[in-house]
This record gives sequence, C-alpha cells and structure tokens, in this order.
Amino acid sequence: MGTRPALALLDILRGEGVDRVFGNPGTTELPFLAALSQTENAPEYVLGVHEGAVVAMADGYARATGRPAFVSLHVAAGLANGLIGLLNARRSRTPLVVTAGQQDRRHLQQDPMLSGDLVTLAAPAVKAAYDIQHAHDLPLALRRAFALAVRPPAGPVLLSIPMDVLTEDTEVEIPAPTPAPPPGPAPGIERAAVLLGGAARPAIVAGDGVGREDALGALVRTAEACGATVHHQPMADCLNFPTTHPLYAGMLPPRHDAIRAALAPYDVLLIAGAHAFTPHHYTPGPALPPGLTVVQLDSDPDEIGRNFPAEAGLVGHLDPSLHRLADLLRDRVPDRTAKGRMLRAGERHAVERDRVESAARAAYSPAPIAPWAAAHAVARGLPPGAAVVEEAITVGLLLRRLVRLDSPGSYTHTVGGGLGWGIGAAVGRALAEPGRPVVAVLGDGSALFGLQGLWSAARQSAPVLFVVMGNGAYRTLQDAYEAMGGQGPCPGSDLGSLDFTRAAGFFGVDAVRAESAQHLRELVAGAGELTGPLLVDVPIRP
Repeated sequence: MGTRPALALLDILRGEGVDRVFGNPGTTELPFLAALSQTENAPEYVLGVHEGAVVAMADGYARATGRPAFVSLHVAAGLANGLIGLLNARRSRTPLVVTAGQQDRRHLQQDPMLSGDLVTLAAPAVKAAYDIQHAHDLPLALRRAFALAVRPPAGPVLLSIPMDVLTEDTEVEIPAPTPAPPPGPAPGIERAAVLLGGAARPAIVAGDGVGREDALGALVRTAEACGATVHHQPMADCLNFPTTHPLYAGMLPPRHDAIRAALAPYDVLLIAGAHAFTPHHYTPGPALPPGLTVVQLDSDPDEIGRNFPAEAGLVGHLDPSLHRLADLLRDRVPDRTAKGRMLRAGERHAVERDRVESAARAAYSPAPIAPWAAAHAVARGLPPGAAVVEEAITVGLLLRRLVRLDSPGSYTHTVGGGLGWGIGAAVGRALAEPGRPVVAVLGDGSALFGLQGLWSAARQSAPVLFVVMGNGAYRTLQDAYEAMGGQGPCPGSDLGSLDFTRAAGFFGVDAVRAESAQHLRELVAGAGELTGPLLVDVPIRP
C-alpha cells in the first residue's frame, strides 16, 4: 500500500533517524510544513532567519550526532544563501541531506519569481544533486541521498523538489533501507606494518578522517606501538589525537615549505585520513621532503596517491585498520624501543609546551587583552568535557597550541573557510549534545558573517558561550599583506571598534565584556552552568 508524497518524505526522515529539520521556509515548502504539523512524532522544525545559519546549525548537529542532518531551503534565493554552508560541509565532509523547494512545475516555463536551475546552482557545493520531477521518484532519490551523504567521502546531497510534487494526488511506495556493510580493515595492512615497524624515526599525520570515523583511540594504540611522533593535519577540523599525549607534536602549518621542514627528521610517515594536506598560502616545492617513505590509509580511495606518492596505499575504515596495524606493530617493534621513543618525544614536547605556557601567562593583563593571553584564558578555563567550536582564524591558531584535550568531538573547526559558520555550528552542537558545555571561539570578522545564528541560539535557549575575539580587523588578511611586502595599511581590512554586546542584545542574547584575561578565564569556566546563550565580547590588542 502506498503513501502520499509529503507523508512518504516524513516516513523516510524518521526511518533515517532525523529528529530535527533545519530550515527557513517559503511558499514552496508549505506542503512539507503541512505534513509536519499534521503528523505525530514529526521531527522538530528548527528555524533559522538566514540560510547561512541554517546550514551551519545542521553542520554542527551532524558532526555531533554522527548521522546526516536534514536541511530544508527555499527556491533559488534560499539555496544561494545556503551555498557558503554547503561549501563548508563539502570541504569538511559533513553528511547533509538538503531539499530545496522549486516553483510549481505547471508554470516553470514562464520563469516565475524565485525559480532557477537549482541543480546547476548547487553542483559545485554538493556531492550530488537530483531534480525530482515525479512523485514516485522522490522516495527512492531520498533513500539514495542519505546513503550517498555518508559514503566516503561524506558530504551534502541536494534534492530539488517542485512544490506540486508533494501535493500530487497519488500514492508512492517507500523502499526499505539497506543496511550498510560492517566496516573492515584495509587490505595490505601487513605491508604497512613492515614499513612502519622497520622505521628508525616514524611519524604519523592524524587527519580528520580519524575524528570523523571515531578512530582516535585506535590511532593512539598505533602511535604507541611504534613510538611514532604525531602531528595534526594542517588546519584540522576536529580532534584526531589527544593534545595531552607525550607523542603529540602539534599541528602542521598550512604551507608546503613549513610541512616539509616539520617532516624532514622522519624516515617513514603514516598519513591517516588526511585530505592531501590542504595548503593555504602557496610556497614552491612539494609538501613532503625527499626520501620520506609514505604509508597512506584512507576510507576514500580517491585520496590514495592524490597529491604525493605512497609506498603503501591502503583503503579501508580507519578504526579497524588502525587497530589491526597496532597489533602487528606490537609484534615487530620491541616494547622498550617504542617506550624509549615516547619518553624522548615527551621530553621534547614538554619543553615547547612549557615555553608557550610561560609566554601566554606573562601576557595576562586588563583589556585590551593580548592574543596569546586570550587564547590561554580560554584553553585553561574550559570546563571538563567541553566542546570547542572554533572560527577565530588568528587567535584560533594560538588556541590550538594551548588546548589540552583528549576526548573525541572536543574541538571543531571548518577547513571550508566560508566565514559565518561558527555561531550556527555551535548552536547545532548544543542541540545535539544537551548537557555538554559548548564554547564557540569566534573572530569578530567571522562573527559578523553569522550573526543571524544568535537569533536561533536565543530561540532554542541553546546554552552556548560565544567568545568573540575583537581585534577590529581582518587580521589574517593584514598579516598576509605584510608577509608579501605590502606597503602601508592593507585596504579593505579595517573593521574598527565593534560592540558585540549590543548586537547580542538585539537578538535576545545576554552579553558581557571581558575586563581582563583572568575575567575571561572565569567566564569560560562557567560555561557548564549556562541555561541559555551568553556572548563574551573580548577586546584584543592589535
């Protein structure tokens, strides 16, 4: 027996575990909204007042829950507003299923207002896009979208659905879901064990695939089994290795010359779940130093050998693959050798950590606060179990060197680079993990792009601490301008003095200005006691 199209859509959403719809509706979504209002146990509709915030909330929610989030956008204009979030999601490999309501098919040829080629518009920002022209195609396409969104490489999938498709006077069949096969270790692990086990100076680059696939514990076992020094991939999106571990050497800088220098001391390198090292600024030459033997492991076969040759290229789910590799390495590397390497690495890394810690503490002062001190205040103020959502650009680079985190999901960023993600992503994470303190660390320039997300934070009473680092400029642009030898002030980079407490008040969010680094630390420490959103405006020294 069949089901009406709009109700079939809801049935599939419930079956796929969707408990929230993130959206900003228009007339083309009215049939869907009607079905939501008339259905028991329907997903909650989470309203955003701009599609950028809508997609960012869904992004944060999907990362926290580990399953695709569902987004509802409105025609060409709404999709265009949401594209920045979809670009971020694609780069960060966040699984989203997105519907965009199209105008009624019966007058599409007349070019009605707000209509457009939604599939072509979305194509660069999504894994796949489907143009639904018949009601009986909708259930199959929707099932396909959920499966494709999580298949490596994960990402957003779009369905363009004309308004009248959902109101067709017909019944459609709902296909049953197909369980995904259980993940297994990659073939060829034995070869990887031979290479790493025979290394004199092994190292590992912990890519974002480790965090996405919940393989952090497995990577720790692998690193400890051979005593390999571990670096985060450049501009890592999540915590892929505990920053408290003695083998942890910090994040690789996002430039090929700096990566090459950092990796020069090693003879064998395991690259686990990293997307091609993603440089930011161009520097000549390859990322890897000559003579380095590379073992590359990824769940996405397209990553193997993508930007550099690998002696052993392995395709498989990271968690079972790394556990198997750790077992093999324990048979090949003497325990005393691995522990000796870890002891020496821990001593080196402790010296660097102490140096950074001392410099940051020495910078404490009343506002305006030095960037090092602001980053330190946040890092040391974090309550136990906190999740950091970071879009602070310049201060964020300092924060990464100071945080002491060891639990999965405790640090989130987007390598997509589309500003305005942080506020919405933090709201989405708070909705997904009630009871977990969420601290969003934002640059003032980034916050300006996503202010509308504060409306949803207030509407949802999301207990998020928004920490806005206000240096009054696009500081990273000014730094790059100076590095390239620019003369005089950098045009178009000065934001001036901004009062974010007033912006927060407009959206109904409580706010306070940090009076000193110590005051900021105390405010961050109280994040776990929040019952609603609070914004902290932090004046930063230029």
